[in-house]
Amino acid sequence: MSFKWFASCSAALAVALALVLSTPEASAQRGELVRMADTEADIGSGKLSINTERVPGSFGELRIYNRGADVMIDNVKVIYSDGSVHNENRTIDLRRGERTRPIDPGRDNKFVDEVIITFKPTKATSGDARLQVYGMQDRKAARDVRPAKKKVAAPAKPAAPAAPEKPLKPTPDAPAKPAEPAAPAPVAKKPIETTKAASETRCVGEGSQLLRRANVGFGNDRDRLKIGGQAGKFDKIRLCVFGHDIDLLDIKVVFANGEVLPLPYEGAIKAGYRTQGMSLRGDRFIDTIDITYKKREGVTAFANVEIWGEVSEKWIDEESELFNDGWVRLTTGLTAGFVGFDTERAPVRPHKKGFSKIRVVTKDRDITLDYVDLIFADGTSQKIPANRAKVEPNVGFGPVDINGGPKVIKEIEARYRSRFFDKEAKSTDRATVEIWAKR
Repeated sequence: MSFKWFASCSAALAVALALVLSTPEASAQRGELVRMADTEADIGSGKLSINTERVPGSFGELRIYNRGADVMIDNVKVIYSDGSVHNENRTIDLRRGERTRPIDPGRDNKFVDEVIITFKPTKATSGDARLQVYGMQDRKAARDVRPAKKKVAAPAKPAAPAAPEKPLKPTPDAPAKPAEPAAPAPVAKKPIETTKAASETRCVGEGSQLLRRANVGFGNDRDRLKIGGQAGKFDKIRLCVFGHDIDLLDIKVVFANGEVLPLPYEGAIKAGYRTQGMSLRGDRFIDTIDITYKKREGVTAFANVEIWGEVSEKWIDEESELFNDGWVRLTTGLTAGFVGFDTERAPVRPHKKGFSKIRVVTKDRDITLDYVDLIFADGTSQKIPANRAKVEPNVGFGPVDINGGPKVIKEIEARYRSRFFDKEAKSTDRATVEIWAKR
């Protein structure tokens, strides 16, 4: 009797489970959150428009992840390809590392054209806003093909009635108008040159410092990357690409004084390659760098684009003493992973005036620091043990006095790794490690 009862209960449970799994809600649960875009913005801009027209497939509910500075979101406006619009008109206190609750849930899958986020910084926040858009997508939705937009021709204007003919009065010849000045000719582009990057974590080169990173996504083919005066002044910049190839279409440098410098380069940049140095004058602070690129056809992942700068000699020897309390950044590196230590040796921009102190700064994530080895221009060196100390962002390691300083530093070797367990980490990315010095 008990066996029959158990069998009947099992059959009923199986039927109920099959009915539950056949519902649209269950199908949505079998999907997964897919990253649609990853975009940074100046925290003071107050608005972020993210174009997602190139993201393949349709999506259910959306979520916003915060990987940057704390923000207070006022509204999330979602524009769909069918012309419908959803406004998530509520206040969202979104701290770094947090995500929103589902946005526009319970509807059928749709193609998302644009996500517009209006926000303001929270009190005592700093840094840039970095927001990621994720959408719920199952296998079927991932294969959905976005319908082509129809172009509707504007209706022709009715012809105006002909005016009655009047006798023409003789008029004196009008003076010829002066010719309007010709528009400035566009910058002639030339193919950009690339070489194999010597490392998977940095663009090795004289005075190279990481200025910014960006993810090239499907609908994220244009980036305005904030640099800011704190970074310093640079003679050259170069791009490094990892993950997937990209095609560079245009690059412009906007300086703090408003001047715009178009750089005359375009062309393919392979993954694992860095570009030639693109010359600047080195006498102005960079405000932003505008990059336009397109993804290679058939590539469905993100490419990582990094901007590196070669600091100017005048900045490192003279002007830097007037900023950042006299501290000047010498090198920037990226740890390669979370398992095992990475040893990185980087050249320092040649300089004439030596330094008396150094310190280590980390961004985005805690690191474990083993040591820092300073190699001086006179052939001597100083190894600074850190004994695998934990170094936190906004805390750092040091300052440490340089023996016999001030001394000219030729190279810096450091050994460290990212710490896996870091609840305050800005994202899942590797830490950015910087070595600063002071005279």
